[in-house]
Amino acid sequence: MVASLTAAAAGRRQHIRAGLLLALRLLAIVVGGYFLSAALVALGAAGLAGLGMARSEAVILMTMLGFVLYLLVLIWGFAERSLSRLLAVTLAGTAMSQALVYWLSV
Repeated sequence: MVASLTAAAAGRRQHIRAGLLLALRLLAIVVGGYFLSAALVALGAAGLAGLGMARSEAVILMTMLGFVLYLLVLIWGFAERSLSRLLAVTLAGTAMSQALVYWLSV
């Protein structure tokens, strides 16, 4: 009797842990993917403007491509098995893209 109660409690804890990991993954994909795609859009717009394209056209072009970038990041995020790699890529990619945007704008 006691063994079955302990097994049921362990199963419940494992189920709750799996739900929390899924919620963390969804949060990382949606929010982290948004920040990553926004940083890449800003980097692309700054880069295109630096290459001689009119700034307004560069922003519009990269804004349109940003929807595709966000979709690709979402698909990759759901396909990625490792949560730590997902977090590392979104955080590092966002930080490096923003640093490059800052460097290009100075």
